[in-house]
Amino acid sequence: MPFSPLSRRTVLTGLAVSGGVGAVRAQAAIPTPVHFVTRHEGRFNGRTVRYTATVGETRITAAPERPAARFVTTAYVAEPRDPARPVLFLFNGGPIVASSYLHIGAFGPRRYDPPRDVTADVVPPYALVDNADCPLDVADLVFVDPPETGFSRLEDEAARGEAYSDRADSLMTTEFIQVWLGTAGRETSPVHLVGESYGTLRAALTAGLLSETRPLEGLVLLGQALNMIETSQRSRNILSYATNLPSLTAVAWHHGRIARDGGLAARIEESWAFAMTDYLDALRRGNALPAAESRAMAARLEALTGIGRDYYLANRLTITKVAFTRELLRDQGLILAMYDARYAAPAPAAGGPATDPYGKVNAMIPPLLARHMTETLGVTLPMADYRASAPRPGPWAYAPSSGAGGPFDDYNYDRGVEQAMAANPRFRLMIGTGVFDTTTTLGPARYLADQAAYSRERIVLREYEGGHMAYSNPDARTAMAQDLRAFVAWPRSST
Repeated sequence: MPFSPLSRRTVLTGLAVSGGVGAVRAQAAIPTPVHFVTRHEGRFNGRTVRYTATVGETRITAAPERPAARFVTTAYVAEPRDPARPVLFLFNGGPIVASSYLHIGAFGPRRYDPPRDVTADVVPPYALVDNADCPLDVADLVFVDPPETGFSRLEDEAARGEAYSDRADSLMTTEFIQVWLGTAGRETSPVHLVGESYGTLRAALTAGLLSETRPLEGLVLLGQALNMIETSQRSRNILSYATNLPSLTAVAWHHGRIARDGGLAARIEESWAFAMTDYLDALRRGNALPAAESRAMAARLEALTGIGRDYYLANRLTITKVAFTRELLRDQGLILAMYDARYAAPAPAAGGPATDPYGKVNAMIPPLLARHMTETLGVTLPMADYRASAPRPGPWAYAPSSGAGGPFDDYNYDRGVEQAMAANPRFRLMIGTGVFDTTTTLGPARYLADQAAYSRERIVLREYEGGHMAYSNPDARTAMAQDLRAFVAWPRSST
């Protein structure tokens, strides 16, 4: 059924936003809260749902380690309202970007429509279509734009230095969720968090903080980054080369650079088994590996990744993910996208600027989100003031644990999941990874699940035939949405 408002009621807003993206000056007081309300009907997963959409403001006050802020979020709530109905809070990464991708790309009631053919041109005007994969049939949705992104703002721009850290970010998000639930009368609703990319760090830390006052039901991590130490490829970090190998195999399989016998899943499993045994042992042995064994290993790597054995012999049997995207189709003059290596584009000339092959898909998000906000949701704020990402006057700060701190060092983000697991015996974790993603790859997600300090039975591990934003593949989006529905609907009486 076509998506159309049944009725529309727009409430006056008095948001005074300073400048556009990157503006740095004092912000005016905001006397009137942001509040736009529209009512709709849509068909999701074969079920007709009437719902209210609210683009609204939630204010949080200052407290130790966190500044005051105004969260402007988009909530979709099914009618009639049911306090027992699950609520999903969804946010992207960045570490501070708006929720545009999950909102208009994956789980909102309207979405973009990228071509199924990754070689096709993507040019405006872009289509904004009904999203049957939106999970409004099973849960209410709140898309969260962190402060300084979207229309959300810190009360004082001078507080950015304090706000731009994982600790402050998770404290602000935790307080926002608690205030939103209280204001909406949803204190008893089952709550799930859905984070993507760097948003998985926010999700894990927030889950741990929330578990101290109100246990969560579940956590969904898409393109997870909790164990970036296994995902990033620092020199001599041999484990990271092993965990990343299956993703290189998947990409090489897609581009026809390795044998496709048995299908994609079988080749991934073959690569994973090899990576965690013979390959990891060979990397460990390093200079002690006999030349004959090194040549045999290089030949096996060539068969699994499509990169010539001579390259491996010249590079200690390793290739970085960045180098892989440049080498696999070098003979065709093409480079691959890091976020979704199904996409390719002409390699830049020496010293010339690089083109992101996936950029043509990302370009669809801002104009379509603006259309959805203004045409569907009745937002009259200037979309020029909607920030895709926060201004960055200084570096994002990561609190240290046993190392120097940060996701590329030794920071135990998974401890937040451990806290949430301990607080609620029904709590479960879902991890979804795109097999063609060369940023947050499938191997580290498997490794995280294998090494977790909680029961493997409480983890749902899923892999999709897509990239970092796997939902740009229609089949992957539908599979992901179905997995999310099943995860949310899992019997809450179970232990």
